[in-house]
Amino acid sequence: MGFGELYRTMMNRRASLLLAVALSANFGGDACDAQLAVESSASYAQKSQGLREVLYNAFVRWERNHDDRLDAKEINAVIKDPRVRGGEAVIATVLRRRMLYDPSDDSPSLSLAQALALAEDRETQRLIARQYRQVQVINHSLFLPTDPSLLTFHQGRMGDCYLLAIVGAFIYHHSTEVRSMIRAETGGRFVVQFGDGRGVLVDPVTDAELLMGAAEGRDHGIWLSVLEKAYAQVIDEVKDKAGRQIDADEAVLSDIIGHGGRFAPVIALLTGHHTTVVPMDRWVHEDPADAAEKMDKLLVELARQHRLMAAASRKDKPLPKGIPHSHVFAILEYDATTQLVRMFNPWGNYLRPDGPSGPINGYATRYGIFDIPLGDFLQIFGGFTYENDQLISRG
Repeated sequence: MGFGELYRTMMNRRASLLLAVALSANFGGDACDAQLAVESSASYAQKSQGLREVLYNAFVRWERNHDDRLDAKEINAVIKDPRVRGGEAVIATVLRRRMLYDPSDDSPSLSLAQALALAEDRETQRLIARQYRQVQVINHSLFLPTDPSLLTFHQGRMGDCYLLAIVGAFIYHHSTEVRSMIRAETGGRFVVQFGDGRGVLVDPVTDAELLMGAAEGRDHGIWLSVLEKAYAQVIDEVKDKAGRQIDADEAVLSDIIGHGGRFAPVIALLTGHHTTVVPMDRWVHEDPADAAEKMDKLLVELARQHRLMAAASRKDKPLPKGIPHSHVFAILEYDATTQLVRMFNPWGNYLRPDGPSGPINGYATRYGIFDIPLGDFLQIFGGFTYENDQLISRG
């Protein structure tokens, strides 16, 4: 191990140790292996003092252009560095979140005083505690024996429901194919072979990226985060939340795929088939009864063929509990006898309705999966898109 790598390892360990001390007065043992005791006796003053030292050390080492401000390009370089692990990765994601908090700032950055002020903020302390606990339990294996499974599937903080809903549907119908899609390479990299024939070489997924993307833990490998990063690499235009073009080297995972998107291209990428958009809104507007009959026939055939399907919840009307506006859900199955549509929310959430299951109280949900009557489905969802049988030619 060279001096540079040894120094970085020592700083990673020091950041983890300082965070543990700051967040738990009862911490003991090696910082890299210990579990964080979030419910601790550490006082507010103790936490603040420890965090100030962590933040100060991070700012001084990561502020490279000597303008006394930590900017987005500098913090992005840290987030994309696989050598930044554990406590350092937590601090990097927290600083970036604070840096980009003001959408009106075209050149987001932090002064040292602004960074140190975060140590006094209780919300920031709680966020750091949660993320530190999370990074300690991530299993960095690509797949565990039970992977992939919807039972351990959680979207995380990024706004990429349009991607993960489709991945969830693909898992449901083609779980064994997911394992063959992703191959580990030397140096921590991966090769992802998509259904449309496109192969992507994925750089190592960093701890910071694991914290920012799909919710990782000890009960599953990092395959979902690898797919997120692979999809980010196939996006031609990189745009931030405001819609302005940004340079690829100034963007991280959340900039590229984390602010919403279209799910039809995801279906095409995973399956190698073209997609069809159903004018469901027009059908319902013209004749609700006829719309129900058309959707019934279509869903029967698509479910029989195990086609990938998805729909987005409406944004122009009140929705049941557990169904957020403008959120993408996968359609997993359809029962023609009961006319129930089985759907999947990539949040992987649970819901027990306070009363009868339905459009008022919501639908009983486990692992993000719930059944909804076809009539309710037509009122709550729109933008229905499905995988058709036409193969994509990559010429």
